[in-house]
Amino acid sequence: MQEELERQTVALVFKAGKFTADTLADAVHKVMEKGLNLSKLAKDPQGKMKLTELVGKGNKTQKMEFKEEDLKFFQKIASKYNVDYAVHKEPNVETDKAEKPFKYYVFFQAKDGKVIESAFNEFLAKNEKQKESVQKKLEKKQEIVNKRKNKERAHEKNRSKELRR
Repeated sequence: MQEELERQTVALVFKAGKFTADTLADAVHKVMEKGLNLSKLAKDPQGKMKLTELVGKGNKTQKMEFKEEDLKFFQKIASKYNVDYAVHKEPNVETDKAEKPFKYYVFFQAKDGKVIESAFNEFLAKNEKQKESVQKKLEKKQEIVNKRKNKERAHEKNRSKELRR
């Protein structure tokens, strides 16, 4: 590709009232900016893309079903590992529509299978860690509620004893 760029020539035509080094430098600068912008657009898409773009890249794609809550978390990890992926949403006909109206499938591909494996290992490890922490938080809150209930019951017993006297 570098050889192609070296062989290309550029014709620069512009109008100026007075031809000076500054006008030439401005014109070259504008052409360079446009050229750089075009080269950025010409790159292959990476990260999240449409399913047709992903399949069109020609590499082997793999598919996995995800929960809606896990999609954002997966997207962060996929961008970290430069995994190309496409999210496909389809109606869920198996369960009650009010409960889960859609199924989310993620099609993904990477240059190396190890990259995908390491990305999923990190996703699974962090996902389990998040679930554990939520469960621990709920248990702690439940303990606090139980302690308060026990204190209130003890306080009520003391009141009833005082009233009997």
